[in-house]
Amino acid sequence: MTLTAEQRRALLDVLTHHQTYSEIQAFQRPEAVINYGEPFEAIDDDGDGGRDSGSPILQMLLTRFILPLPGIRQLPDSFWRVQVQGLLARLAEAELSESYDRGALGSRKTLATGSSALLEMVARGCLGGLARDEEGTRTKTKTKTTTTGDGDDDDDGERLTRAWDEVLQGLVYGDLVDELFDHISQTDDIEGYSPVVASAIDYIIIHLAGFAHSVFIRSAEGQYLLKLVSQVHGMVPYKLLKQTMRIGNAATMMSGLSRLLLAKLSVASVTNWFGLTQKPDDGMNLVQRIVSLVLAWDAADFRKSAERVEKAKADGDGPPDEALSALRRHLSATRRVHDEVRERSREEGRSIVAEILGPDITAGLSEAQHAQCLDFYSALWSIRDRDAMAAALCRTPPDLFTQAIKDVMGAYEGLIRSVHSRVDLREHLDATQGFIDDFIRASRPSGGEPPSVADYVRLLRRNRRLLYRWLHVLGRNCPDVREALRTWSKESIVRFRKPPVDDDDLDAGLDALIENLPDESRRKILLAIDEQASYLASLSRESRTRLSALVNNENSTVAAPGAYLARWQALLDATAVTPSTPSGKLRRGRDVKHMTAMGKTGLGGWKVERVVEGEGPDLDFVVERLRGGFGDLLFRLRRVR
Repeated sequence: MTLTAEQRRALLDVLTHHQTYSEIQAFQRPEAVINYGEPFEAIDDDGDGGRDSGSPILQMLLTRFILPLPGIRQLPDSFWRVQVQGLLARLAEAELSESYDRGALGSRKTLATGSSALLEMVARGCLGGLARDEEGTRTKTKTKTTTTGDGDDDDDGERLTRAWDEVLQGLVYGDLVDELFDHISQTDDIEGYSPVVASAIDYIIIHLAGFAHSVFIRSAEGQYLLKLVSQVHGMVPYKLLKQTMRIGNAATMMSGLSRLLLAKLSVASVTNWFGLTQKPDDGMNLVQRIVSLVLAWDAADFRKSAERVEKAKADGDGPPDEALSALRRHLSATRRVHDEVRERSREEGRSIVAEILGPDITAGLSEAQHAQCLDFYSALWSIRDRDAMAAALCRTPPDLFTQAIKDVMGAYEGLIRSVHSRVDLREHLDATQGFIDDFIRASRPSGGEPPSVADYVRLLRRNRRLLYRWLHVLGRNCPDVREALRTWSKESIVRFRKPPVDDDDLDAGLDALIENLPDESRRKILLAIDEQASYLASLSRESRTRLSALVNNENSTVAAPGAYLARWQALLDATAVTPSTPSGKLRRGRDVKHMTAMGKTGLGGWKVERVVEGEGPDLDFVVERLRGGFGDLLFRLRRVR
């Protein structure tokens, strides 16, 4: 059986959407790290990993795009197999909390789903490829208008979309990578290359603004995440970094940076320095100190929240001691016990607190006391999470985090020396500091109103020259760095070329997935993917409409463009959350999306315009029947390509 192009696109969308997020979710457990494969395990003599990866999409993106990066490819094998694998395993073993436990989506869930929505787009491009212009003509990226349509009757949103498509054709199938590298080396006016490229840059700016708005404004966790960014930004010693960068000798400058970032201060480090002891250095470096302090401040807020519940008990309004003690004991139980309680809570329609306390204690709780128990349990998990993260990154020997930073600095030492000898790094660090200040100001509400997507568009537009100047100085003064990045860019971009029809193993594989099904299952799946194709088309139309509104009206308050935002929203909306009453209906992310976990400072999410009205079709049957076959197809494609 042969699927149409639209059906294949819809089917690939469904399967990559599920596969990517399931791989990210799997890192909650140590098995995902153990079964990842390359680069966490040795490569066979034939150049292949020892076994199939348990995370084929994430591994594909890492090995094809990240590992070949200049600098990254110089990292020692121990960086991946010891430091990174060890840190990921520690975090997985720490058993960080789930949204179900805390009654809110949480910042990790927000970032995990957002990154999944972005990564699945890259994965689809890498697997399916960009279809070449059917006319076979060379992309005219230096023309004054785009090459399709008359250019006068289309609105600005259509113009930007067409320009972006045209630039993609030039990058993937033409010589635009070389042309842009050459142009950037000559001038910092990147947009002056052509009106088409300028329009494509505007397209990128609007979508980046939409992503930032979704993270920091639309999300209930946005202002909390902004607080964390502000705290970290305030603790970075920019003045000391700039003074260190003033040192003319590159080797001395690198040594100074290493000492500033990695030197530890503790009793053991002092006695070791004097030669009095040879103990392992149990202090924290500057980076660890920043991480540890931010997490400690955060945990302190949650402790205050838990203490408020305990004080309410003393006043006679709070839950009894036996309830709070039972919740504390459960928190110290094993992962298996936690999983069993969550599963029973879901199956039997009881809140996580009611399942932990049992019917006798729960029966004696008022509605308000039950809500206080939920808040108390959420605060306990939040404290535990931050203590566990600080322990994994900063306090558990051996110190994998410090060694990982040393490895990265060692891998990039040659590039940093080359740039330092030809570029004033202080100027660009100062510009970066100013941009972060500007970003934080733009992300805060003004006059009681949340910032709009248009506010972020203006922020990026007025700061874009900072990036242009950096790229120009790097391209003009550092030819070795420029050529290394050019080589990586050209090798990476060809990954998005669509194979010839006769050699397209993905299309044949997707057709085979459907062909091998029983007739009734095939019929149901074809109906579902036809509905998905229509849904994707509607998302694309709505995205173009919002793009036009933002281009034509700089004060527009419409939601951000980008179909991926709807996929992100779908992941958040589908997240399971404990019932709010002792016996009640299981909640979903859509029911709590404007709520934050107890103890988090900052505002909840504003009720801004939805990214898309309505929900996509029910695709559970498609995923259930085809996910195994799609996993096998990914393994075959990895070997073929």
